[in-house]
Amino acid sequence: MKTQFDKSRIVNVYSPNIPPFKLTLTFKTTFNDIRNQIIQGWSVIPKRIRIFNQNAHELIEQDLQFVLDGNKLYITLFGQDLDASIIFQEYEIVSEIGKGGQGTVLLARHKFIGSYVAVKITRDIEDEDSIIKRESKILKELLHRNIVKVFQTLFFSKAKECIIIMEYLDGGSLLQLIRNKGTITEQEAKIYIKQIAEALLFCHSKTFVHRDLKLENIMLVSQGNTQVKLIDFGLAGVAGTQRENETMNVGTLPYMPPEVLNGKLKFVSPCVDVWGVGVIMYSLLYGKLPFKGRTNEEKVNNILQCNFQHDLSVSDDAKDLINRIFVSKHNQRISMQEILAHRWIGGNGLLQFRRLLKKSDNPFINNVKKKNDFEIRKKSVYDEQKVRISLPLIRYRANSQETIIDISK
Repeated sequence: MKTQFDKSRIVNVYSPNIPPFKLTLTFKTTFNDIRNQIIQGWSVIPKRIRIFNQNAHELIEQDLQFVLDGNKLYITLFGQDLDASIIFQEYEIVSEIGKGGQGTVLLARHKFIGSYVAVKITRDIEDEDSIIKRESKILKELLHRNIVKVFQTLFFSKAKECIIIMEYLDGGSLLQLIRNKGTITEQEAKIYIKQIAEALLFCHSKTFVHRDLKLENIMLVSQGNTQVKLIDFGLAGVAGTQRENETMNVGTLPYMPPEVLNGKLKFVSPCVDVWGVGVIMYSLLYGKLPFKGRTNEEKVNNILQCNFQHDLSVSDDAKDLINRIFVSKHNQRISMQEILAHRWIGGNGLLQFRRLLKKSDNPFINNVKKKNDFEIRKKSVYDEQKVRISLPLIRYRANSQETIIDISK
């Protein structure tokens, strides 16, 4: 009985030794057949071909029948390992977009199609469960108009390298927008906040929490376009859980909520993202961060006490929403769906959320409480009483460097 894999399939092949070419596969194709095609086409005699799929996982001959039409294959001809340099067979590097603790992001152009992508290259990865690998897995599940798209991920285990190919967003970040304009109108801020909240609501419906919301991680799709997308899910976690040896104290200090700084948050929770939306909203309206301080300790104290100031130029509705977000007790804080339903935005967040929840097939979600967090099923592996977090040391990212401050004094 024939299956869909019995049909011929055309795949794109890239190799560090020869130019790219198209290869027709059938259910009878063998490694030796591919080797013979290479000999006939380029007068190169491969010593030992090794074939890898588009995620850089090595294939055995039987795997060829499961390669789909339009997929990519990578082939080395002399028995060598595949490494990150293979990407240059398909893309030409235009410039460096940025560099940080998780690697380098490059602007690249596809050599044959001409489209632009962002290529994130990370080296010295310890294992496949690393932050960068986890980020890629999460983004593949989050298909939303306001979340950056991932096209391809390649993990090179022996070289300890990972490449994530993502859509290129050339409109700049909201941080750049504020630096250029100082402040923006409330109407423009509403457009951005609504999109951010909708994207996060979608994330939460899939049980993912971003945990590192900040102006730098909200990108405009293009110049003159008000559509924004969330990026950098490297610190994202699954709601209601705590991974082994994982601290809840993650994020960027000016955006971190009280429950993270004081250690009262015992598991990954959407309430962290709600606070982050508040900091972003405040920054867009006022042109500055809400919680100031001459030292990091002062900033921490102001966050713990919810010590911030309003400006007369902002509407009462905007102030009301900010006040409902900046509540020190996270179980009394407004929820993401309530943000979308707030009169300042004028949205129908609860209706949207119910639709998302109805579509979700994740058994982790049982219900959503009126105020904030996911209700965990009784069978969940999470047991709050067993979780202990070290309070004195708070770890956060600042200026692309990891910093530790002692708040116990």
